[in-house]
Amino acid sequence: MGRSNSTSDTATVVAAPEQISTTLDEEEVILHLDSNTYFGLNEVGTRIWELVQEPRTVAEVCDAIVTEYDVDPARCESDVRVFLDRLAEADLIERHPDACQS
Repeated sequence: MGRSNSTSDTATVVAAPEQISTTLDEEEVILHLDSNTYFGLNEVGTRIWELVQEPRTVAEVCDAIVTEYDVDPARCESDVRVFLDRLAEADLIERHPDACQS
């Protein structure tokens, strides 16, 4: 049995409604409204945040990042998963597992 809280490739992720965000100097700043906690994202984190403003699978996010940045696909997948897991732990995104998974 794998980690149930890890984000799979086929999971759909989307920004949670309990937050607001804005771009300052090409970096995203997010305020979680329930906890009043601020989060700052670098350039790549900002791009991922932009992508998850609409529901997307993890694979779609990784494909976009690999296309737009000079990064090894395996490294990208690992880093994107870790980043999305951190966003989920902070309640900044919602994860919806693929209905076909058991």
